[in-house]
Amino acid sequence: MAAAVAASVLQGTFGRLVSAYSRSVLRTSRPGTAPPWSAPRRLSSQHTSSLRGCVPKTSLGSPPWPDIVLPDPVEETRHHAEVVGQVNELIAAGRYGRLFAVVHFAGHQWKVTAEDLILIENELDVACGERIRLEKVLLVGADNFTLLGKPLLGKELVRVEATVIEKTESWPKINMKFQKRKNYQRKRITVNPQTVLRINSIEIAPCLC
Repeated sequence: MAAAVAASVLQGTFGRLVSAYSRSVLRTSRPGTAPPWSAPRRLSSQHTSSLRGCVPKTSLGSPPWPDIVLPDPVEETRHHAEVVGQVNELIAAGRYGRLFAVVHFAGHQWKVTAEDLILIENELDVACGERIRLEKVLLVGADNFTLLGKPLLGKELVRVEATVIEKTESWPKINMKFQKRKNYQRKRITVNPQTVLRINSIEIAPCLC
């Protein structure tokens, strides 16, 4: 009997607590008011926004290099026309000095000027004394200007000619393999063909396109 009375008292007390809590929740959840559990969330958002302004500027937030400012297309076109005009004046007057060029020939790049000799580690199907044209010209320059190809310069813009003056062989290269007390010995002699070219002239067009 005592246990039943105690249980009914506990149920009544618990019911009053639940009803009181529900009334407080409904009172705080009226229009224009925020629920109590949203206060920590508001505090955390304010804390994050305040910390965001205190974060130092690093390469993770922005690149370390300065912003690239592209030139004005109109100004760039005008400057390009001025440079081309100055180069054309130098070429027309012949005041560009000694020309040099970078050519690609026989798998190598050669920086040459007039009367240079270049040694090609290969045999060319050209007789001695014949004149050839080096068509793959990557660059041609003078004292005051340089023309760069992308990757090659046009054949109508620059002309580099050379003459085959010698066709010979390289000095013998001996490759010896030997193992002592094994009666093993091998010797290999390698001789490579060579061709010597003389650069005759480097000519440039009288006017740039």
